[in-house]
Amino acid sequence: MFFGVSTLGCPGLPLDRVARLLRRHDVGAVELRCADDEPVHTGLSPADRRAARDTLDGLRLVGLATYVRLTDGAAGLAGHLDLAYDLGATTLRLMPGGTGDPAPLLDRAAAVLADAVVTARGSGVRLLVETHDAFLRGADVRRLLELSGAGHTEAGAVWDALHPWRSGEPPVRTAVELGPWLGEVQIKDVAGPADLVPLVPGTGAVPNAEVLTLARAAGFTGPVVLEHEARWYRDAAPIDDAIAGGRRVFDRR
Repeated sequence: MFFGVSTLGCPGLPLDRVARLLRRHDVGAVELRCADDEPVHTGLSPADRRAARDTLDGLRLVGLATYVRLTDGAAGLAGHLDLAYDLGATTLRLMPGGTGDPAPLLDRAAAVLADAVVTARGSGVRLLVETHDAFLRGADVRRLLELSGAGHTEAGAVWDALHPWRSGEPPVRTAVELGPWLGEVQIKDVAGPADLVPLVPGTGAVPNAEVLTLARAAGFTGPVVLEHEARWYRDAAPIDDAIAGGRRVFDRR
């Protein structure tokens, strides 16, 4: 496994400053949040894409964190695949979408994912569905992936350490559900399931250490990404502190 940082923790920060931030912490990998309010989005010109790639030279690009939602028909997928190709990213994070009970959403989400896999085939980009939205648990995402008929090299899962745990699924269960599909692990910390203000990893209640131990036991060798949700919380812990804490959690795995 290797450690990386998502730019969700430093919203809107220019890429040259992102690169300096990560190098200051001796972090060699980055995941880029893709949105209109970020330096990286599908509206970038070819010249801007080349400049972004040059700026990040020397950093391993874990993937692009998109807001393409399966329950919304995966609108915008093609543009993000083009962006991934231009930046050299090999994964796209997709959101399952929806709220509440995932059961009535499952068939449509799986059908959309199946079509998305066909669209992405041959691009070298793997589509990763996060434990998020209505599909908070590993069991929910596993059912979606299996129903889509996608192969493990075409699609997979992002295990966000927070969401399955706060929905009541123990990490040992999540590891079993996602094991063969696992493409990324995200770590973060909060005070509890109902208090989601981002804390320095290792100071809150999220069982990050257990998640990493289980992921490694399952044979996972991919990226462990600090996803510090500073974009959504003004009172989030400072990103420098969060990176240092995330690195300590990772190093103790």
